Amino acid sequence: MTVKKVNNGFELGGVEGKLVQCLADKLNFEMEVLLSPDDEITSDFGNGTFGGIVGMLQRGEADMGVMGLTITEEVSEAVDFSIPISALEMTFLTKEPGEMPKVAAFTYPFSQDVWFLYAFMILTATILFQRIMFRNATFFGSFLSVLGSIASQAIQNVINSPWRRVMFVFWLTIATVMPFFYNTSFLSFLTMPQKVSVPRNFEELSDAVLSGKYKCLTPKEVKDRSLLGASENEYMVKMGEVIEKNNWKYSYAEQFTDHLDDPVAIIIGKIAFKILVGSPPYVTVKASDDYLAVWHTGINWRKGFCCRKRVDE
Repeated sequence: MTVKKVNNGFELGGVEGKLVQCLADKLNFEMEVLLSPDDEITSDFGNGTFGGIVGMLQRGEADMGVMGLTITEEVSEAVDFSIPISALEMTFLTKEPGEMPKVAAFTYPFSQDVWFLYAFMILTATILFQRIMFRNATFFGSFLSVLGSIASQAIQNVINSPWRRVMFVFWLTIATVMPFFYNTSFLSFLTMPQKVSVPRNFEELSDAVLSGKYKCLTPKEVKDRSLLGASENEYMVKMGEVIEKNNWKYSYAEQFTDHLDDPVAIIIGKIAFKILVGSPPYVTVKASDDYLAVWHTGINWRKGFCCRKRVDE
């Protein structure tokens, strides 16, 4: 919701601002706009009292509260709710992944583990062939012969015996199959370059945060870190602890998408994402595939407020 001064009055903007203005026109009431004194939507002090907009309603400083206020059992002791008006889906944003660097494109067909295994097999074959297969071969000569076999070169100076043939055929199978898989994958990469891997769900994000590859920012206005700490999933709890320790925050009021130029994820409501950032293909950021939580949202009322039923009707 936005508030803009116009002459001697004000004009409400945004989805919830238009909703409040529509209610005022329909029910014919005047209103005074109050802002949260601590710039928070809601915060739980843990002793049955709240801060932010919910705290203002609880203390009787305001009659009606908007701005994505969720309908939860904890807050129901402090305020009353209207009927649900929307759903708040908490997701996270990352920058749209770019193409992988082409400088090291020759390494992409195989994963790091496969490359290590391949190097180990070449080294093992070099040692075995030097001692068992070749006549008077040096380690370097055996190594060149093994590499040559991978490049479809003939292997010479081999001691001929039945069990050595079995070993030889086994290695030639590896030397034929591995380059075939490599060439196939490499051509696929050249035809359709792969994109840089980015977290697509909260479990992947947690792994990236815990390994130090990513930062995760939570909004100052909402206590999303408490949701992470209360999660049943251990990876969520651990990620929340890292976020709390490093005090990673951002504000809806700032140009928070600038943070995404670095390896950073931002937790945000899906509706807020569409309103404040936009929707693809006009933006270069992408929402996650799952949600931190999903709530119904509604207007929050001061306990005992007289006009709540009229608004619901």
